[in-house]
Amino acid sequence: MRTLYSITEATGINRLFAHLNRTQPIVLAFHGVTAEAPGNLCNHEGKHLYLPIFERLMEHVARNYAVVPLAQVADWVDGRAKLPENAVALTFDDGYRNVFTNAAPVLKRLGMPSTLFVVTDFVFHQRMLWPDRLMSAIAMTHAPRVSVPASGGQLELPLGDDRERRAADAYICALCKRMPEKDKQSFLDYVIGEMHVPEQEIIGAWQDHAPIQPDELRELKEYGMEIGSHTCSHGIVTRFTPDAMTHELAVSKLLLEQVTGRPCAEFSYPNGAIGDFNDESRTHVTRAGYRCAVTTVKRRVARGDDRYQIPRCILTHNQITTAEFSAHVSGLPAFLRAVRARVTGAGPAQETAA
Repeated sequence: MRTLYSITEATGINRLFAHLNRTQPIVLAFHGVTAEAPGNLCNHEGKHLYLPIFERLMEHVARNYAVVPLAQVADWVDGRAKLPENAVALTFDDGYRNVFTNAAPVLKRLGMPSTLFVVTDFVFHQRMLWPDRLMSAIAMTHAPRVSVPASGGQLELPLGDDRERRAADAYICALCKRMPEKDKQSFLDYVIGEMHVPEQEIIGAWQDHAPIQPDELRELKEYGMEIGSHTCSHGIVTRFTPDAMTHELAVSKLLLEQVTGRPCAEFSYPNGAIGDFNDESRTHVTRAGYRCAVTTVKRRVARGDDRYQIPRCILTHNQITTAEFSAHVSGLPAFLRAVRARVTGAGPAQETAA
């Protein structure tokens, strides 16, 4: 696709699609921004964009788009606010410290508003995000394979090289995302225990897995970055019991308000794919007092969308080119997916965040 998007950029097709979609805003989703060049196995999914690439992309956005707060997009969908053409909102999930050290200075220099969605157990209790804990263990283990509980027995996943380790990580992550939240921790403890990596080594495996500090959250809030909730534990909300869902939404909101001294009005569904939110979770989010919520359903925002199910375009490719980025923001990939779905009869691919 890189070659295709280079062609569409050079021929003006990206600009054409951006013009055609200029009245529909797009919400971009990031996770972290690293100063380390691509290649670390702990970042094999590209969740942490390389800082020079992030800076180049944000300069492209500043030249070609109008960056607006997420709250303005939420008010626009139900007719409460107007938006400029080519509107873009910027969001960051999880609460990594490198958002403060690497991303925020770029955003501040360019005058760009944004929202950081925080996992409060990660930030306030130093509980490593489970996908990072898993990947760090896989990256550091000397075990040639890991045994994973499977229906009717055990499945042996090879860990001989980076390709096998990436495949094992993807397989185990997919299992975790399908199971009830109450079962996930014990499952992960078992699997990680099979790899025989001390917990302290897992925690210190990669500096960019570190959480932001509370005083840094306050500083970001003072600068103008909105601080929203991403739950307490980063659990998929539809896998919680009703009581647990209420707790996750209310406690994370309260903690963030206590630390920043400001209302926490925005929420991001962990993982955020179709099936990771529903009418019940929407009811819980509204009752908790949030004003809007975002998903990872990958498309532009449309007038009349549900302000509690706002779609976003995830950027998890840490070597993305400006041409690829321009194509994604223009709406061209969504058009190509729709054409493919119509031709093949298959549904469009769903991109998710950890």
